[in-house]
Amino acid sequence: MSVADANRPTIPSSVSAWEELGRGIFSSRQSNQADKGRVPYQVFLERIGERKISVDRLTCAPPAEAISIAERVGARRNPPRNFYGWAVIAKEQVEQSGGLVKASPLPGNPYHADIMLPDAAVENEDAQRQYATRLAGASEWRPRP
Repeated sequence: MSVADANRPTIPSSVSAWEELGRGIFSSRQSNQADKGRVPYQVFLERIGERKISVDRLTCAPPAEAISIAERVGARRNPPRNFYGWAVIAKEQVEQSGGLVKASPLPGNPYHADIMLPDAAVENEDAQRQYATRLAGASEWRPRP
């Protein structure tokens, strides 16, 4: 165990209703739209058949660590992408929109969680777009500090 791991606060294994979840934005176009006050629904779209939307538990993650994780995610994309900020939504808002949130820590990202799409949205493009629109409408833009 590293010193950083020993000093890290315990991360709850379940996501609380009030926790803020951040969906990273790696597109300058989406960032520009969010800067104008509207998070684009495309931020919350996944491929048809994909059940999970990857997010980070921003309430638990120290800000500098959350930024570092997001930068690594952007660097691993093909092609590599810049990290601009997050669309932030509370777990409670996700559930009010018909989804579920599950903690899903990853190697290098103990703050990772997944928004689980409603069954109707997994294989249906229109239903997924409607769900993504609800999430985007309930989220707030948080630019990279």
